[in-house]
Amino acid sequence: MGSEEVIQQIRRKRLIFTVTTGRSGTAYLAAVFSYVRGANSYHEPAPEYVAVLRQAQGHPEVARRFLLEEKLPAIARDAAGIYVETSHLACKGFLEPLLELGIVPDLVIHRRPMRDVAVSLYTMGTIPGRSSKALRFYLSPADPGVISLADWETLHDYQLCYWYCLEIERRARKYEEMFAGRGGRIVATTLAGLKTAPGLRRALTALDLSLKFPAWLTLLRFLRNSRFKVNESKVTKKNVTVPEHLSELEHDVLGRVDGGELEKWLPDIRP
Repeated sequence: MGSEEVIQQIRRKRLIFTVTTGRSGTAYLAAVFSYVRGANSYHEPAPEYVAVLRQAQGHPEVARRFLLEEKLPAIARDAAGIYVETSHLACKGFLEPLLELGIVPDLVIHRRPMRDVAVSLYTMGTIPGRSSKALRFYLSPADPGVISLADWETLHDYQLCYWYCLEIERRARKYEEMFAGRGGRIVATTLAGLKTAPGLRRALTALDLSLKFPAWLTLLRFLRNSRFKVNESKVTKKNVTVPEHLSELEHDVLGRVDGGELEKWLPDIRP
C-alpha cells in the first residue's frame, strides 16, 4: 500500500490523540474511550513512537517517515471508523507532521496537576534529561524546540520534572489553538472528571461521540469500572524523599525558563 493510499484511508477515519504528560491516567483514558460507539481505543499500541522518539527531536523527517511507513498503515488496517490512542508520546514531535500530511486528528488535552506529575516522576527516578528511561520516553531541556531552561544541568532532579510538566502544558495550549484552527475537535479532561457520568458525557459531547448501544448498559459498566484505582505503575518506586521546599524549587524554574514562551503560552503561571 503506497503512502497516498494510506493517507486517503486515514482521512476517511476519525483519529483522536492525546496531549498529556504521562503519569496522568492514560491507560484509564483508553479504557474510557473503549465505551464509545464505533471506536477502537488503545493505550500504547505497536508500532510505538518510542522507537524513533529521541531521533525525531529536531528531525521532523524521522517522525514523518515513521508515520508514513509504520504508524499510519497500522491505523489504516484497524477495522473501526474511529481510532483512539492515548499515548503521551504523540505530542512529542508527531502531531505537526500529521498536519503537514493533511490529517487533522481530534485532541484530548488530558491534565493532572503539574506538581502531582512532577512528584510521581521524581519518586520513580524518571528524570527528564538525566535518567535512561526519561531519555527514551520524555522530553529533555537539551531538545530543540522546548522551553529553554538556563543552566538546567545544575538543577535539582525535581526541577527537571517540573520543567517537563511546564513544557507539556505549553504544548497543550499551542496544539489546542493550532488544531482547533484546522477544524479539529478539542476537549480538556482530567482523571477525576472522567470517573463520573457527567464528566464522561461532557467529554463525549465535545468530541461528538456516543456510547455503545444500549447506552444505559454501557454507562452502567463504565460507572462500575470507574471505581477501581488507576494510575498505578508496575515499576517499583524508588525510596526517595520528596523535597519539602517544592514551591521554592518551582519558583526557581519559572525564573529560569524562556520568559517570552511563558508569557505567550502560560501567562497564568508566573514566577
